[in-house]
Amino acid sequence: MDSRNVRLRGYSTCASDRQQKDRLEQLIGCMLRDHRHSNGTIGISLDAPVAPAERLLLMSGYDSKILWSPSPLEEYSGVGVAATLVATGDTRFELIRHAADQLFRELHMIRFDGAQAPDPQLVGAFAFQPARVPSAAWRGFGDARFVLPRIAYTRRADRAWLTLFAREHELSSAAGRTRLAREAQAALQSLHPTSSPAPPAVCEWRVTDEADTDWLALVTGILGEISAGRLQKVVAARRTVLRGAPLPHPAHVLDRLRGEAPGCTRFALSVGDSTFLGASPERLIKRANASVWTEAVAGSGRGEDPSQGASLLLNPKDRAEHSIVAREIRAVLDPLCESLIATGPEVHPLRHLSHLRTRFEGRLKEPVHVLELVAKLHPTSAVGGTPRHAALDWLAEHEHADRGLYAGPIGAFDRSGNGEFAVAIRSGLLAAGEAHLFAGAGIIDGSDARSEFRETRWKLAGLLAALGVD
Repeated sequence: MDSRNVRLRGYSTCASDRQQKDRLEQLIGCMLRDHRHSNGTIGISLDAPVAPAERLLLMSGYDSKILWSPSPLEEYSGVGVAATLVATGDTRFELIRHAADQLFRELHMIRFDGAQAPDPQLVGAFAFQPARVPSAAWRGFGDARFVLPRIAYTRRADRAWLTLFAREHELSSAAGRTRLAREAQAALQSLHPTSSPAPPAVCEWRVTDEADTDWLALVTGILGEISAGRLQKVVAARRTVLRGAPLPHPAHVLDRLRGEAPGCTRFALSVGDSTFLGASPERLIKRANASVWTEAVAGSGRGEDPSQGASLLLNPKDRAEHSIVAREIRAVLDPLCESLIATGPEVHPLRHLSHLRTRFEGRLKEPVHVLELVAKLHPTSAVGGTPRHAALDWLAEHEHADRGLYAGPIGAFDRSGNGEFAVAIRSGLLAAGEAHLFAGAGIIDGSDARSEFRETRWKLAGLLAALGVD
């Protein structure tokens, strides 16, 4: 991937609509001139207004939309498709990495007016388990799907940029340049505070919850395997289905999740009329050059009450569940790191639940692509079980819900192999007038099925509230 900086005198996001469109067309003309013989994808970045990243998703006419926000100070969203990478089967992590390497080699970037936009990212997700026939609700997402959007918006603290991506052949015609300029102008207008329509009225939901008896049978089966010594821990998932029309726009749900799930990673991935979204409290891995960060999140208590947190730290069941995850993460990262420091366990308070969390920070012995780290860590026993393969096999045969992307890795990475991934929990799929919400609970020796069922209900509280459900 090559990059250059070009100054375009007079460009301003505050100009009139006509001036803005003319200058955008001039900018795109410069892009074509500088890369006339390029056979790859051309990207151009320019300064943009600071706004909530989900506002870009309100644009109509695009079947693909993404949002990735690991913190309130870092947001990335996109609409349309410049490139899509897909992969299936057990080698999906490696296949996505190789396809991304090829894409980044053919990507040519221009940054106008000194815009210091970060390097482009691919955003996407991996299914919890590969090579399974998906239910109709998950059709289109596949085992792995990553997108370079047509129009991307990046915000870092109080700076923001808009990036346009197109193939050279599209820009070779005046009509193609005009079309891209109009799309860019519409994107800039969508980021303006007055452009967002009022949220739709709260939907009257019809709720279908998994029967207590089904959950009891699932947990009883797991406890039987644990008692027989074949399993140590299994994370069971269940699904709640909400039916109603019209569904809230994903952008409005993501906006509400800001308040319902502060301190969590918000995400969304849309394919056609289906959107997978959520706000996860669990980082899977972050890599920035030689530094890596991850965390073990397991053991849950209700609410932010300090007394609840104290009880978590003292509860043998929660401590045992947490230690399984922490030991597993250390075993994976220790051989890769010249140093690895663990802090915790500590109580991580959220609005609706508190968790036990141990944070890890390490320094790699040698460069390792973030996707390679994802492949080694996923699925941790916080969402799968122990022993890993035995637990996954048992879940594939007995679990009622088709997890799809739920509890899989979701995140973003760049050409250098840096990036960040979260575990896609506290999430749901909005499709065809229905919202499929997923929650799980770790089952170990001594777990109580009814107590774990209540815990899954509290885990859904933030997403339910964001959907307008009491």
